[in-house]
Amino acid sequence: MILGAGYGGLLTAIELEEKTRHLDDVEVVLVDRNSYHQYLHMSYEIVTGSKKVSDLTIPMSELLEKRKIRFVQATVREIDLSNRAVRTDEGDLPYDELVVALGSEPNFYHIKGAEENSFCVCSVEAAAQIRDKLKEVLAREKNPNIVVGGGGFTGVELAGEIADEFKCCVTIVEAAQTLLPTWGIPEFSIKAGDVLAKMGTHFIFDKSIVEVKPGAIVFDDGSHVACSLFIWTGGVQGSHVASGSGLKTGKGNRVVINEFCEAVGFPGVYVVGDCALVVNPKTGEILPQCVEIALQQAEVVAKNLYVDVSGGERIVFVPKFSGLILAVGETYGIGEISGVKVEGRLAQMIKRIIHLHYVYRIAGLGEAIKEMV
Repeated sequence: MILGAGYGGLLTAIELEEKTRHLDDVEVVLVDRNSYHQYLHMSYEIVTGSKKVSDLTIPMSELLEKRKIRFVQATVREIDLSNRAVRTDEGDLPYDELVVALGSEPNFYHIKGAEENSFCVCSVEAAAQIRDKLKEVLAREKNPNIVVGGGGFTGVELAGEIADEFKCCVTIVEAAQTLLPTWGIPEFSIKAGDVLAKMGTHFIFDKSIVEVKPGAIVFDDGSHVACSLFIWTGGVQGSHVASGSGLKTGKGNRVVINEFCEAVGFPGVYVVGDCALVVNPKTGEILPQCVEIALQQAEVVAKNLYVDVSGGERIVFVPKFSGLILAVGETYGIGEISGVKVEGRLAQMIKRIIHLHYVYRIAGLGEAIKEMV
């Protein structure tokens, strides 16, 4: 049973089905609250209206049409590890082996009023809500100020998309002294900031948000800034369902895993994607929650699950983080892939090719071609 049809969960199901389709006594069950898979890494494009929700979703019925995968549309409420059952709003689902791929959710760090008075890009539907609210604000106010809380990857892409498309005032608030503080490449931080500044984006650095009010953000030094719309991109944490089930968790509420991607202390319970705490075995560095790592985990977990039911030796997960590409506005991108730095339209093109390759892996050539048109 695989919980979550995001990047890691869906690919685990597909890879496992291909390995076990000749085994009559193996059933692959995929559970998700939505009836579709969403390209969440592209959701910032929905905010400006350059993409519709339907452009960034694909029905599960299409993805699984010719596969021996039983799809259950249900919301996971609880994982009962001792009884090997998953509690959902559609009833209990027993399992023999489990893959937890429930993703992440916003982390507001206990900031007063943040959850009640902000929007987050945590799904394609949430992105559509931001789009609608943004249109409402732009129609109502002559000089609106859109504030993005967090100058990391999501914040920079979102701010760039809004500033480029609507030519309105966008302010990025970042508690560190620079944009993209976790990237560790000062050159990229400076270049992304320069591109955003030319679009008219403002920056507030070295200040922490302590309260979010309707129409204003309050900082730790007592100062504040007015805002017409506040979008929180300042952090995510692992699924509360996964962490609340009794699995051992670490930084960011993410589940601690062993070398086989199993939850520590729970044989036969694998964890992939954003809710897994992935550590570089050579450096001890915690790797970012990204599509690339989730897909690598999916391949390893599918192989190990097959070994579990058919015999053989399991393989060790060795993460390989090749890099990231960031879109800053509609025509500029910047990033590093396998040690090679790219920027401008070339970076945007590579980002698009990576997306098309993923679509091809999960849906085949036909769907990839449709994406290109």
